[in-house]
Amino acid sequence: MSKEKICNLIPEDFAARLHLIENVVGLEEAEKFFESIPKNARGDSVYTSLLNSYARSDKTLCKAEATFQKMRDLGLLLRPVPYNAMMSLYSALKNREKVEELLLEMKDNDVEADNVTVNNVLKLYSAVCDVTEMEKFLNKWEGIHGIKLAWHTTLDMAKAYLRARSSGKAMKMLRLTEQLVDQKSLKSAYDHLMKLYGEAGNREEVLRLWKLYKSKIGERDNNGYRTVIHSLLKVDDIVGAEEIYKVWESLPLEFDHRIPTMLASGYRDRGMTEKAEKLMNSKTIKDRRMNKPVTPLLEQWGDQMKPSDLKCLIKNLRDSKQFSKALQVSEWMGEKQVCNLYLEDYAARLYLTENVLGLEEAEKYFENIPENMKDYSVYVALLSSYAKSDKNLGKAMATFKKMRELGFLLKPSPFNLILSLYSRGNMVDEILREMEENNVDPDLITVNHVLKVYAAESKIQAMEMFMRRWGY
Repeated sequence: MSKEKICNLIPEDFAARLHLIENVVGLEEAEKFFESIPKNARGDSVYTSLLNSYARSDKTLCKAEATFQKMRDLGLLLRPVPYNAMMSLYSALKNREKVEELLLEMKDNDVEADNVTVNNVLKLYSAVCDVTEMEKFLNKWEGIHGIKLAWHTTLDMAKAYLRARSSGKAMKMLRLTEQLVDQKSLKSAYDHLMKLYGEAGNREEVLRLWKLYKSKIGERDNNGYRTVIHSLLKVDDIVGAEEIYKVWESLPLEFDHRIPTMLASGYRDRGMTEKAEKLMNSKTIKDRRMNKPVTPLLEQWGDQMKPSDLKCLIKNLRDSKQFSKALQVSEWMGEKQVCNLYLEDYAARLYLTENVLGLEEAEKYFENIPENMKDYSVYVALLSSYAKSDKNLGKAMATFKKMRELGFLLKPSPFNLILSLYSRGNMVDEILREMEENNVDPDLITVNHVLKVYAAESKIQAMEMFMRRWGY
C-alpha cells in the first residue's frame, strides 16, 4: 500500500503496520518504523501500538513509561486502552502503587474503566493477596453494563481466597469460574479447577470435575490424569489416586513418567517407601519408557513442578537406569535455576555426567562446582568414578588424599572404593589401619573386599582373624 501509494495513509494504517512489524520482525525494527512515521500522523492509535509493544516485557518498562508520558503530554490519554497497557505491565511486576495511581488518573480525566481495566486490577489484588481491596473493587464494578469477569480472573481470586484461608469464598469463586469458562478454554480451566479444588481439600469437587473432564474432553489425555492424581494426593485420597492410576495404566496412551513419579512421591510422603520402590521398578514402568525426550516436556511443564518433584523424578529415572533422561532433568534444573541447588544435587549430577558423558566431562563439571559445594557426597561421587578402573588409581588416590585433608574420611564408602582398586594384602592392611584410627567400622562391602584379597593371597590366618574380629 505504501509503495504503490494506493491511497492516503491515515494514523490507523501506520498503527497496524507498526503492530505487524513488531510481531514479525521485532521491536527494534518497529522502533525504526515509528521514527519514519510523519509526526502529524502519530496519533493516539500509533502511540498506543508502540506502547503495547513496550508493555509486553518488564525489560522495556522505561520505554513504556516514557511513551505513556509522551501521550500524557500530547493529551492522548482519553481512552482506557493505554492505561490498560501500563496496568498490565505494573500488575505483572506486582506494583500496586502504580496501578492505583493510574486508576486515580483515569478518574480525574473522566476515563471510564472498561472490561480489561477491571480484570487487570482484580488480578493485581489477587496476586498481592489483598482480599479486602479485591472485594471492594469487585463490588464497585460487578453488574455494571459491559463489565464481564474473565474466568482466569475469578480463578486468581479463588487462589487469593485460598491463601487467605477463606475456603468458603474460594469455593464460590471456583464455581463462578466454571460458569464463565468458554468451550475453547475448557481443558485448561478444568485442569486449574481440579488443582484448586484439591488445594481447598474438597475431594468431592475434584471427582465431580474429573467426571466433567472425561465427558467433555475425554480420557485419552495424560494431562487430565496427572492433574486428578495430583489433586487426590492433595486431599490425602491415596486409594482414589491408585484407582485412577490403574485406569491410566490400562489405556494405550503415550507413556508419561511424571504420572508414576507423582504417585511414588505420594507413597514416599506417607512413609510407604517399599510401595514407591515397587511401583517404580515394576515391569510396566520398565517396559514403557517415555517416548519423548525429557527436555521439551520440562520446557512445557517444568515450571509447574515443585523442586522436590523434579528431584524425585531424577531419582526415579536413575533407579530405573534411565541415566540420560535423569541427566537432562538435572541439567535443566541447573540452567533454569528453578531452585537453590544443594550438595546432593551437585553429587547426583556429577554421577550422572560420568555415566552418560564419560569421565572427562565429569571432571570438567567437578571443576565448575563452587568450592563451598564440594562436600563429602561430591567427592565420593568423583572417587567412585575413578574407582571403576585401575587405570585411574593415581587420580583415585589423589582424591582420597584430598578427602583425608578435608576430614571427609568418616564413613566406610571412600575406604571401600579404594579397597576395590587394591589386590595386595599389605595395601589392604594400611586402609584397615586408617579406618581404625578414624573410628570407622567396616561395613559388609568392606568385609567382602578384604576377604577377597586375603583369599586370593591365601592369607588364611589374616582372613580368620578379620572374620573373628567383626563377628563373621
